[in-house]
Amino acid sequence: MLRWLWRGFLLLVLVFVIWFVLVPQFSEARLALLSLNHLSAPLLALGVALELASIASYSLLSRVTLNPSGRPRYFTILRIDVATQGVNNSVPGGGPTSTAVKYRMLTLAGTHAANAVVGTTVEIATSVLTLGGLFGISLAASVAVVHGNPEYVVAGVVVGGVAVLSLLAVILLSRRRERTLGLVRRASRWIPYLSPDLSVSFVGMVADQLDEYRTRRGRIVMAVAMAGVNWLLDVAALWIFLRAFGFSEDPRHLLVAYSLACLVGLLPITPGGLGIIEGVLVPTIVGFGTPQGLALLGVLTWRLAQYWLPMPLAILAYASLRAGPLRRSAEPQRSAIVDPSGVSGV
Repeated sequence: MLRWLWRGFLLLVLVFVIWFVLVPQFSEARLALLSLNHLSAPLLALGVALELASIASYSLLSRVTLNPSGRPRYFTILRIDVATQGVNNSVPGGGPTSTAVKYRMLTLAGTHAANAVVGTTVEIATSVLTLGGLFGISLAASVAVVHGNPEYVVAGVVVGGVAVLSLLAVILLSRRRERTLGLVRRASRWIPYLSPDLSVSFVGMVADQLDEYRTRRGRIVMAVAMAGVNWLLDVAALWIFLRAFGFSEDPRHLLVAYSLACLVGLLPITPGGLGIIEGVLVPTIVGFGTPQGLALLGVLTWRLAQYWLPMPLAILAYASLRAGPLRRSAEPQRSAIVDPSGVSGV
């Protein structure tokens, strides 16, 4: 019952965002586009290329966070990530659903279940914490502009608090493993529908992965680097799209607005932060001095490449996976269940 109430609430929020946020923005952007004298097609093409490169770099992050044993080839991981992003952009609050879909496809592609679960968890955590780090760095670089603005102060405190808690969790898992697992077991008993044994098993697998990262520090450096490249290529595409419409935003200010919008867009309310990211990003960059019409055009064009383009690509990626790696992995499973004579196997 609670699940259906939550889904109904998310649907109402999505309708509200589309009607009161997206529709007015599109109408204002159309008027701004009619008033333009020129538009740079080469810069638009460059922006799309940067978005595709951003997707490719995220798959490098996925590859690094998976243990090499049983890990799929990079091209398979790339297609899985594209298909997963399509799910994330299609389902309200699609983060958990897309994560489950990615886990399923990774296991079908030959990845061990524990490797898929822990690798995906570390991948998401690395990406989010790296985004928070970029927000903190850009905020410090733009302190003269955002000084005295309570919204940025609150956002900085929240992001810093999450980073500190994450670091504390890593330290506890590394140096006080048994005591931490005991705390997890006791805490999980108070949470409905959460098995203490499964909770301890999952946290233990994460601790094992962290131990491996500590012994091979090059992996965690590469993971953070790939997460940073992913975000920076995405914000570079946004800067290029704004430039294509004739405005050059200060990269420091744009990174503040971009990282803040993406952090808010991580909330599992609308698919891929639809309407939320635009609703935060446009007024923020306008506050930094971007003309209203150009801000709308640049952000909406960027979202066409960043949000909508992966959806048709996701269909192609999933179809190629079903015809390739996922199909080949499903055939041995069927043959293990039914032998050639039609008698079920043991």
